[in-house]
Amino acid sequence: MKYKNEIVLTVVLSLLIVTLKWINVLQIKNLFLMILFILGCSTLAVFLQQKLDKHYTQNEINYHNLDILKYVSAVLIIILHLRPFFNYSVSLDLAFNNIITRVCVPLFFVITGYFVGVKEKKYPEYIKQYISKTIPLYLVWSALYIPIIIEVAIRYYPTVQGYVDLVPLPLPMIILILLILSPIIIFISLIYSGVYYHLWYFPAVMLSLWTLKKWKERFQVKYLLLISFFLLLFGATETYYGVLPFSIRHLIDFYYKIFFTTRNFLFFGLFYIVLGYCMGQKEKLYSEHCISKLIVSMFCLVFEAIILQHFHRLNSNILLSCIPLTYYLFIFTLYITKQKEKRIHFSYREFSKYYYLVHPAIITLCFYVFKIISKQTDPYIQLVVVLFFTHITSYFFMFIKRRYPKLPI
Repeated sequence: MKYKNEIVLTVVLSLLIVTLKWINVLQIKNLFLMILFILGCSTLAVFLQQKLDKHYTQNEINYHNLDILKYVSAVLIIILHLRPFFNYSVSLDLAFNNIITRVCVPLFFVITGYFVGVKEKKYPEYIKQYISKTIPLYLVWSALYIPIIIEVAIRYYPTVQGYVDLVPLPLPMIILILLILSPIIIFISLIYSGVYYHLWYFPAVMLSLWTLKKWKERFQVKYLLLISFFLLLFGATETYYGVLPFSIRHLIDFYYKIFFTTRNFLFFGLFYIVLGYCMGQKEKLYSEHCISKLIVSMFCLVFEAIILQHFHRLNSNILLSCIPLTYYLFIFTLYITKQKEKRIHFSYREFSKYYYLVHPAIITLCFYVFKIISKQTDPYIQLVVVLFFTHITSYFFMFIKRRYPKLPI
């Protein structure tokens, strides 16, 4: 059939839009407008699918698009950590905090794994080089966040003091114990959680790549992908905690009492790094009906988040719908534009890196040190202020890096 792909795409979109109408997510009451909406969305989807197919046939892979995707993801992560809509709109807070932003970190992992897989074809020791380059960067930024950590400690001192008062030991003894244990605490922070809440990403990437390197020396990578998927399922228990039977919750509570979260390399990062690596190792990466699959994945993520909203969650870091969504969004991004199409001269890759690194410090400085804004400030003003200072600070670090390229910043 000549128009088989177009018909499939139109049917998929129509069913999903009707479903949204049925559950009152889509507020279009006029039947004529509904039909026009379906036709418009279908026409756009068919056009995009034809572009993807054409660029794939011509082998037009545009890596620059991935830099743009990383930049957009970095901005969304800032919104996630800022959470400006918490006291403003339940719907917007749900959309950004539990849906849109949850695909960003998996995308970062997959993009990293993909380029490792691509570059390893030419440089067999690329993983070792990548880790060697990342360690000093991670340590420098961990040191740069020490003043922010001190500020947070001072701000939460009354709360900490309350816990200290419950310990049946004299204060000098508590201080001595902390001093003795401090090397262990620092070591665990560096390899597990990061010294500040966003820096966990770096040990997660490095440990995932190290595990991948060691594994593929003896076994096939596809088996690690399968094992890491089951580890991801355990990691997702913090998101699906309220859905699980009581007996299972009782068992996994032992883990959460010790480790607090599954947001680490083993139960989160490893799967997406290995997935990206497998994608990068392929001769040609593509998926037929990519737009249909991408749209279905998006709707699945929305439905998943809405359903989970009614259950108790320890966190929302890992949503299983992000797996297909990340995969098809990655392919879509690779092929949606040609390599030679006109580019805007903007350092998306560098800005995405520094946006991620500096934004928690900017949030702390704007809210608690200089008190430029507060949680009562209009959410859009919060966003503009934080993004503005994040951008300026990122540009400063980019200027330093370009002037002194060997600096690990």
